[in-house]
Amino acid sequence: MCYNAKMDIRAIISDRMTKEGITQLRLQQLTGIHQVRISEYLTGKRDVNAETLRKILEALNLEIRPVSKRRQKGQ
Repeated sequence: MCYNAKMDIRAIISDRMTKEGITQLRLQQLTGIHQVRISEYLTGKRDVNAETLRKILEALNLEIRPVSKRRQKGQ
């Protein structure tokens, strides 16, 4: 699945969790990141570092790929 480049990463993660039926507790089990921290990341109360984001994306089978500005503008 491809997400809109303008979507917030928190929204993408939350959307994937919902679609896959993955709870914060299950994500904790998959990543080793405490559920409270996951909640804080998803609500914007805490910033996520690169390594933590990598673990979350990997657990949800998501990846970030750069998109050229030309492609974003639809050219």
